[in-house]
Amino acid sequence: MLFELCLILLLIILYVIYVKRRYFSLHGSLPGLSPHFLFGNLIQAGVLFRNISVPNALRQFKARYGDVFQFWLGSSRIIVVSGVEDVQHVLTHRHIYDKGALSTRTFSILFPDAIVCCKGAKYKRHAAYILTLFRRTKVMANLDLMIDHVDKLLVRWRANDIDIIHQNILQQCQYLVLGIFGFIAFDYDLEILNGEDFTGNELTQALQDFVSAFQFLLFSPSFISSIYLKFNSRYRRAREVIKRHLYQIIEQELTENEESLANRKRTCFIASLVTSLQENESLEASKPEEDKKGLSRQEVLDEMLLFLVAGFETTATALAWFIHLMSKHPRVQSKIKAELASNGGTTQDITQDRLDSLVYLDCVVNEVLRFCPPLLAAVRTVGVDDVLPQSGAQLHEGDEVLIPIHNLARDTRLWSIDPDLFYPERFLEADKNHHPYALLPFSTGHRQCIGQDLARFELKVLAARLMQNVTFTDGGPQVNSGGHFARVSVMPKHIGVKISFDY
Repeated sequence: MLFELCLILLLIILYVIYVKRRYFSLHGSLPGLSPHFLFGNLIQAGVLFRNISVPNALRQFKARYGDVFQFWLGSSRIIVVSGVEDVQHVLTHRHIYDKGALSTRTFSILFPDAIVCCKGAKYKRHAAYILTLFRRTKVMANLDLMIDHVDKLLVRWRANDIDIIHQNILQQCQYLVLGIFGFIAFDYDLEILNGEDFTGNELTQALQDFVSAFQFLLFSPSFISSIYLKFNSRYRRAREVIKRHLYQIIEQELTENEESLANRKRTCFIASLVTSLQENESLEASKPEEDKKGLSRQEVLDEMLLFLVAGFETTATALAWFIHLMSKHPRVQSKIKAELASNGGTTQDITQDRLDSLVYLDCVVNEVLRFCPPLLAAVRTVGVDDVLPQSGAQLHEGDEVLIPIHNLARDTRLWSIDPDLFYPERFLEADKNHHPYALLPFSTGHRQCIGQDLARFELKVLAARLMQNVTFTDGGPQVNSGGHFARVSVMPKHIGVKISFDY
């Protein structure tokens, strides 16, 4: 009996030691704060309970600990790397640094068979079909479609009282971008802008509920996230609604004849995806990954879901930041309008040639993406032990490396003009030849955002059309203070603007 008690006591002591070393101790020599159990550094950084955003928390830690430090995102230990030469090293040595296991684990809970979660041979198989969907020529073919959707939004705004302060700008941007993406990706009318208000329809509400879960997943261990989603009826209902709509889109596409599919593959993502469907899923499933061809129906579904979420969040977030920043910087807004006026007038149709001539607007788009990057970070996993060239930091196999995009964008060593200023002219002046890794709004390298050409093009088109027609003014500090919160993208927390028509 005494032996059993001693054995149990020994096991308890060993478990306590393990927990202390795993959750309450720093690992190695890199600086940082000792983490709290389960919460990591989130309480100490103010992310929990003090409403400090993750980008600002990482910026504060950088000021305290330097370019390389440990940070515990919940129960996950990450190495934050902010020195630009170290960042370039990580993002250009793909044989050492692969897709981050941390981000893969998080996304795989939502869409396990999408390209963002794939590695190795499976990634190559998906990339063969997915990357071609976002080629610039395919994206630019949708210029008129984008403008038509903006015009629908303008009709709604014109019906409003001029003194109304719009506090749901982010939601309106999401609906606008999602409506556009429904046609670009699926040749499908999601009927988002057809109603009389901005309450959305069943699908848009389901998408809101679906992506809302991501904020919880970002800070939670995988097993807790899985339990949370399993018992979250709102999330499960949202997922079923989205799947039903996506299956309906797939079935509608399968009814098209081969000639129609061939013609529509030039502009429509879903037509290309459907032609990638495996003819015999059971046979393909039995093959080694290196020998598989095509995509299964579940893989196509997850890719479509990823497209929807990305289309719902990233470009919409950037557009909302654009509107917020225009309301705060009337000088910039006036210069955009002047450039539009000198390139064919403010009421003329926007063509590809006119769009290419808007150099200052390019600078504004770049500055919006620098000042308020929609993505939080790039994440990589160390495949073999390595030493970073700038800091000399030793990294070990299995370490998770996080590159905070906001830190690079606000690093005074990388920008000649004060990076805390919103100043688009920097890209025509002293910062014209900035370090290429100082501005990474969509990451870079072989695992960069596959939709960045679409996002940049769409943001420029939407911004140009809005500036042709309306002026945004500040709704006041109580409603238009900005700030961020993180979901799939880093979103503005408080936007409140007035909208007036220019003619």
